[in-house]
Amino acid sequence: MSGSIQDMNNRVNQNRSLKPSQRARFKENNRDNIYSDSESAATKLTFKKVSEFELKKIKDKINNKALKDRKRKIFIFIGIIFTLLATVLILFK
Repeated sequence: MSGSIQDMNNRVNQNRSLKPSQRARFKENNRDNIYSDSESAATKLTFKKVSEFELKKIKDKINNKALKDRKRKIFIFIGIIFTLLATVLILFK
């Protein structure tokens, strides 16, 4: 019985040793560097410059796709409800 408790304590200690250090990395403002390489954390994102017209086209395209997806989901939901109602009516007729 005491062997299993000792194994549990060993496993807890091993898991604790695998965690990143809480002290050194959280001092000051270094929270971004916990699980990343030092060079990739400093990389800044760059975005393409587009005109207002192209930006409006992109937004319209995204909105149209979202509208189509929403309509498709509603159609599927109504189909499922209709199928369930038809099944209940057939079974309890």
